[in-house]
Amino acid sequence: MQYIFEEGQAQGKKLLLLHGTGGDETSLLEIAHYLDEGATVLSFRGTIQEAGMNRFFKRNGLNQFDLVSLEAESDRLIQVILSVSEEKKIPLEEWTIVGYSNGANIAAHILLERHFAIKQAILFHPMSLGVDTQQFSLSDKKLWLSISENDPIISAEAFDQLIQQLEKRQANLTITSTSAGHQLTMDEINQAKKWLSEH
Repeated sequence: MQYIFEEGQAQGKKLLLLHGTGGDETSLLEIAHYLDEGATVLSFRGTIQEAGMNRFFKRNGLNQFDLVSLEAESDRLIQVILSVSEEKKIPLEEWTIVGYSNGANIAAHILLERHFAIKQAILFHPMSLGVDTQQFSLSDKKLWLSISENDPIISAEAFDQLIQQLEKRQANLTITSTSAGHQLTMDEINQAKKWLSEH
């Protein structure tokens, strides 16, 4: 699995980046440096190809997810995170996931469906993938999420379903709403930056 690792300052945040469909390991670097200019960064490239676009798991059409691929790719991603974290001597608890769209979706899925030590995530435009098999508490997780009222890809229903899944499991949520479609806005990035500085 291809990734970029950038060592940051000792006091900087540890940011783990997961891009959206069609992105790569460089797509969120500028945002990561803006969120915390001293951050250590671990940024992945999804291994799935869809019409020449990188993704973190397969789908069979818009919002029609291949659940076999989702589970396999979740486990693959976890193993690489564990390996790199051990190699770089970074405790899992120190990472904050920064995911956008497809990357935010696999991040949320991992937090919901796997006992995973990462405790924080910034999820830009995530949605529920319709998988809800676990019941363990997420009360140790602090998540910042954004949704757009005019997002042509993420419906309010799919976002609300994810929020309900997380709230049912006692996750600590901060939710931001925008009106700019599916693209990232400076307003939500600034709000995520403020949240990160406080956590």
